Amino acid sequence: MNKVWQVVVNVGLYAGLLWMAYRSLFVEFDPWFAFVVLFLLLISLVISLTPSLRAPRVSPGEYPYDD
Repeated sequence: MNKVWQVVVNVGLYAGLLWMAYRSLFVEFDPWFAFVVLFLLLISLVISLTPSLRAPRVSPGEYPYDD
């Protein structure tokens, strides 16, 4: 059940960022704020979609990579 809440929260956060990008581009034009929001979206998607940027099963005190 914990994974379901993580997905719901992530979808909500992405939706909020998309809504802010839409408002800053089309409703109240603010190019700097739109750039920052779209940059955050890009970075979050790159991190989410690139498996080597995450270490899913690392416990404290354990080195995650082979020497």
